[in-house]
Amino acid sequence: MNQEPVDLLIHGGLILTMDAERRHLRGDLAIRGDRIVALGAHLDIPAGRVIDARHRAVLPGLINAHTHETLTRGLAEDLPLNRWLAEICFPLDSSYTPDIMRAAAMMNQLEMIRGGITCFVDMYRYPSACAEVAEVSGLRAILAPQIIVDPPGVGESLEEAEAFVAAWKGRSPRILPAIGPHAPYSCPAETYRRAAQIAAAYDVPIHTHLAETRWEVDTLLARHGVTPAEYLDQLSILGPRLSVAHGVHLTSKEIGLLAERGVSVIYNPTSNMKLASGVAPVLELRAAGVTVGLGTDSNLSNNNLDMFEEMRLGAILQKLHRGDAAALPCEDVLAMATIEGARALGVAEKIGSLEPGKQADVILVDLDQPHLWPLVSGEHENTVEQLVYSASAADVTHTLVAGQLLMADRQVLTLDRGEVREKVVEATRELLARAGFERSHPAVEWKELAP
Repeated sequence: MNQEPVDLLIHGGLILTMDAERRHLRGDLAIRGDRIVALGAHLDIPAGRVIDARHRAVLPGLINAHTHETLTRGLAEDLPLNRWLAEICFPLDSSYTPDIMRAAAMMNQLEMIRGGITCFVDMYRYPSACAEVAEVSGLRAILAPQIIVDPPGVGESLEEAEAFVAAWKGRSPRILPAIGPHAPYSCPAETYRRAAQIAAAYDVPIHTHLAETRWEVDTLLARHGVTPAEYLDQLSILGPRLSVAHGVHLTSKEIGLLAERGVSVIYNPTSNMKLASGVAPVLELRAAGVTVGLGTDSNLSNNNLDMFEEMRLGAILQKLHRGDAAALPCEDVLAMATIEGARALGVAEKIGSLEPGKQADVILVDLDQPHLWPLVSGEHENTVEQLVYSASAADVTHTLVAGQLLMADRQVLTLDRGEVREKVVEATRELLARAGFERSHPAVEWKELAP
């Protein structure tokens, strides 16, 4: 039987579709252009290129639904969130330049490609620089300029955010601009109202932090007499266009509000643990009908962008917190990193599962590693268990976005590691100098950078 050739055939892998049927099948996946055109047990289709996926799991690309493409990982640690922001993050944030941001984006995107992340939400500075890097790296990006009013000078302004959205809306099929008011304690009511107006006018998402810490809740109660989600609801901000990061300290009333308004929540377990923020009520959110995605948060509060680690810790944290080993099973947390993340961001019609017609955002994971043995087939198949509880970013061998190979056999093809490292070293020196983080700075132990 003659069939039209495809550009790429991924042959003989263990395919986890993550579609409504959650199928697991041993077989082939065919890609033509930027889309999946077929998958099945034995596809007899001529292909321009064939990838041998034996001993590999074939998954939808992982979706990192909340991060910040920050540069200064590991330079200041072990502080609570409010002090960490005031003493470390904000002085650094105000010292970025577009070139420093470009180096940070290169570092972050190189790491994400290596770890099988194909789509990410970035909420930070100079988004145009990040978008330009994404054009080269090949990743799918939702970029939300991080708007901060208090303190001034550490984030983007509403005017800068709108200019970015206007410039990038529709410019690239892989890059979606968004609006990112930082948090209810750092942006006044009028900023949120105007952000929502801009998002509606350009038909783009809104992304914000919400109820991350007890301090945030207490601050909103003192200022406005309501909790963070209630505050945003009073401003008419809650709606399907909005996704919120963290949601750690939500009341049952707030969970009901988010569900009723169609707001999605992004779970960031490693960051929440590291900053001692608390444990997000993931099971309660899901039971109420809230879509919950998964994110790493920044490399400052994680300190890596490993979504496999995020799945593992995210599941284990819920089990510990609830005293229930059955809480948040591995199938559910894998869905949060794929199709549920896509739903949370409003892009599930394009990505998040392996289905004909969807974008070919695909990763291959090497299962032939001792830490992933034994693999069992049949009634007791344990592939998802091994991926969630045992795998790591280093096990990813191939990363594809829109049918383009960004990494093959663990070699990144779109960004040069040596060039990225050189730019990161140079940018870090400049950023620390601009921020005034000298050797005597009380909050930072100075470390000489490698040449």
